[in-house]
Amino acid sequence: MNGLFPRIRRSGRLAAVAGVLLVAACQPIVRNHGYVPPEDQLSEVSVGRDTRDSVAEKIGLPLNKGIDGDRAWYYVASTRETFGARAPKVVEREVVAILFNDNGTVRNIVRLDEQDGQVVTLTARVTNPSVADRGLLRQIFGNVGSPTAGDFLE
Repeated sequence: MNGLFPRIRRSGRLAAVAGVLLVAACQPIVRNHGYVPPEDQLSEVSVGRDTRDSVAEKIGLPLNKGIDGDRAWYYVASTRETFGARAPKVVEREVVAILFNDNGTVRNIVRLDEQDGQVVTLTARVTNPSVADRGLLRQIFGNVGSPTAGDFLE
């Protein structure tokens, strides 16, 4: 019986350590991304008066601009949680859009969150279809060994 109790104690310790690790793995990893100016800074921006330069001076430049040039600046902040090996999930997102007139003055300031349900296109990235169908190695080595015009002129 003396040999049995140390094994039970050891297995009990291992179970306790495994339990602590299991509980720790269930805790979410929270990551904050981006920047949205606080309300007190946004209140300093005057619609119809401020320009792109004065907005940049008061609240800073945005990380994102609209696809139509400098007509809209987007300040985006999001909070993501990751549980274990699962994909990250956005739990909070806030967007402040500052819209400009053609002459560069502020036309409107809009604050959006997930409840607004609006999709904001920040960039338009288009991949050439002839490249999209080919894998990386095929793109790199695609012309190796292919006949050239010089091969037929000999």
